Amino acid sequence: MDGSTIDECFENLTEAQLVKRISEYNVVCLNDERDEQYLTDEVIKSGHRLLAIGVFGKNPNCVDLEVAQTMGIPVFASPFQHQGSVAEITISFIVLLARQIGDRSKEIHTGEWNKISAGCTEVRGKKLGIIGYGQVGSQLGVMAETLSMEVVFFDINSVMPIGRAKARKTIDDVLAESDYVSININSALENENIIGQRELGLMKKTAYLINTSYENAVDIDALAAALKAGQIRGAALDVFPNTPHGKKAEYKSPLVGLKNVLMTPNIGDITIEGILRVGTEVSNAIVNNIRLGSTVGTANFPSISAWPLKTGTRRIINVHRNVRGVLQEIDYILSAYNVGKQILETKDCLGYIIVDITTEEVTAEIVSQLALLAHTVRTRIL
Repeated sequence: MDGSTIDECFENLTEAQLVKRISEYNVVCLNDERDEQYLTDEVIKSGHRLLAIGVFGKNPNCVDLEVAQTMGIPVFASPFQHQGSVAEITISFIVLLARQIGDRSKEIHTGEWNKISAGCTEVRGKKLGIIGYGQVGSQLGVMAETLSMEVVFFDINSVMPIGRAKARKTIDDVLAESDYVSININSALENENIIGQRELGLMKKTAYLINTSYENAVDIDALAAALKAGQIRGAALDVFPNTPHGKKAEYKSPLVGLKNVLMTPNIGDITIEGILRVGTEVSNAIVNNIRLGSTVGTANFPSISAWPLKTGTRRIINVHRNVRGVLQEIDYILSAYNVGKQILETKDCLGYIIVDITTEEVTAEIVSQLALLAHTVRTRIL
């Protein structure tokens, strides 16, 4: 935004350091490469000037969302811009597994020339089974069809197939008929260990399992046992339970050293293009919030797509606790003005209202009156 000053910080600050520094800023942005909470209760409560928080990633869990909501601070994230990147790495895994590229590459790096192709196949004409046909799963299906693969899927919701993909009634159906099975589900509790010993036993002996979504979706010990027993032909994983913190660390897994097993350190959604899309989306969302009051893309606020402010009008934004009678109190104060447009949305215990008033001047009195309401969290004028 014009006239704004941007400070960069590339080190992890302690909570005490954050408490001291956050009070200086109107907006704070951070990446999502943290499993633990970074902007904690105490830190956010010290940000008296904060208008918005941005998380450059799909997961805003590094922010105490409840406290930010209580203080009337929207938290913006970008949960969908990674989808193409994840679908692409899954396609890469399919081709690499089919040709045993991981093993052959590892061998030649150690000086071993092992020109064999036993069990290597084309992916053309093979069947991809997708468990979880959401944003990533559906894109994956489209990409797979360009490789002349057949696509079947299971989703807990009734969803419209894209292209020639066909829905199946159960996960078991998908497992039993697919040459490749891709897990594309969320971290809901019921999805934990959705693929275990029983499910692996349903798969073809020539099949491959791929997981790029939820780290606890697959029972790793059961998968290792199935691979060692030749129950399935191979696997590829980009997500794992109990992963270490930081970019470089030691990691142990029963899958290490197994043939035709590809493992990557949770990089499926990290590409230059994906990062740029995330940065653009979150930055634009914050600018639109500050300039117009828009809350599209927030993780803790009602979602309102604000409209351009017309000449001759002023905009009042009021964040309040969603309780009985609060609108009557707000409308009573606004009744002294000509309201051109008004919209309200609620989420959980929070209400968010945008009001355009046909006047060039809004007195400080109306702001004071709204601010003094018992259930007002924050009021601002644009």
